Amino acid sequence: MEHRQRTQQRTVPTLIQRTLIVGALAAVAHSAVAAPEMMSAQLQPPRLISVSGDADVSAVPDRARIQVGVTQVNLEVATAEAAVNKVVRAYVAEAKKLGSRDDDVGTAGVSIQPEYVWDEKLRNNRLTGYRVSRDIEVRVTNLDKLGDYLLAATRAGVNQVQPPVLESSKAEDLQNQALALAAKNAQAKARLLADTLGVKLGVVHGISEDGDVSAPQPMMKTMAVRTEASDSGNADMGLQTGEIRYHASVSAQFEVAP
Repeated sequence: MEHRQRTQQRTVPTLIQRTLIVGALAAVAHSAVAAPEMMSAQLQPPRLISVSGDADVSAVPDRARIQVGVTQVNLEVATAEAAVNKVVRAYVAEAKKLGSRDDDVGTAGVSIQPEYVWDEKLRNNRLTGYRVSRDIEVRVTNLDKLGDYLLAATRAGVNQVQPPVLESSKAEDLQNQALALAAKNAQAKARLLADTLGVKLGVVHGISEDGDVSAPQPMMKTMAVRTEASDSGNADMGLQTGEIRYHASVSAQFEVAP
């Protein structure tokens, strides 16, 4: 009897252990089946609507940059340099007469380059002189005098003139306005697509921007007949400035809400 009771006492815990093991195996098997489904749901990429928006803001320029240059060629460097510096001083004086301040005018240093020609008889390069150059940049804050600055360059002896670059003192604000309008344009497109497709628009997943500035060159109309001198260099040259266009572009991705 004592031996049988001991056997029964050992058998009862063994059955409990088997029951627990079977339950654990069943739970593991269920987890193994459910795990891929859960991982698949988590790894599924979100549904996105990709759009781009554009906008333009135009403004009348209120200032300009003029870049002119002086070049002289002479066998003597000192002679060419003196001639160049004389023209530079003359134009700077003209610019100040028109209202330019010291910080509105910038003059570059002297550039000196030797000039050669090929001498067929000597079979060698022959020095013909030295090209001496200087550049002058002037910021014009009164566009009514833009033509006067260009005419003054000719009077001073300047022999290189670049087209004026028109600018706006509110350039940063205007570019930001264009960017904000482009973002709203992209959002409106996304909402239109979502409403058309019968889905709900979710959060923004990504956004990027790009922009540029298109500043027209001043138009100079040739006047065939001038019966009398004009008080305005702009009128004398038939000069018109036009408008500056600030363009912005935005690309965005919106999630389609479940």
